[in-house]
Amino acid sequence: MDLASFWNLIDQTRREANGDPEHQVELLRERLSELESDEVVAFDRHFVQCHEQAYTWDLWGAAFVLGGGCSDDGFMDFRAWLISRGKRVYETALEDADSLVWAVKASDGECQLEEIQYVAAEAWEQITSLPADEFPEPVIERKAEPDGQPWEEDELAERLPNLSRKFG
Repeated sequence: MDLASFWNLIDQTRREANGDPEHQVELLRERLSELESDEVVAFDRHFVQCHEQAYTWDLWGAAFVLGGGCSDDGFMDFRAWLISRGKRVYETALEDADSLVWAVKASDGECQLEEIQYVAAEAWEQITSLPADEFPEPVIERKAEPDGQPWEEDELAERLPNLSRKFG
């Protein structure tokens, strides 16, 4: 599975789920279970790379505003939610986190989607009949700190004016 196929699968399942995050996870799990195990591993590699690329201070600030606060774990779940929204929303948010003001729907709640982080391992387990703890983890260099400029809570209204006005 290449990156274009990864995004196509994310976008297709989001559309079919009518934007419902939990239903999208179910659909994604079903679709991945129909693939070869190496395709599922490739899907996970792309997911983890996108997840790591979104490890930025600006996006953490957006998650903080949208959720009324955001822990380390919460930010992991936020980045998973961001990926679930599709390529266009994801790439636009990487360029301008404040653009998320136009992407957040009422069904998104606090914009966290932990479950999508596990769909590849679950599908792989179903395909291979091997335990999930044997799922091949992608070899990705993890950042020690988010990219970009750190922020203080009182700076977020200025850095993310649209999100702050609507959700702050």
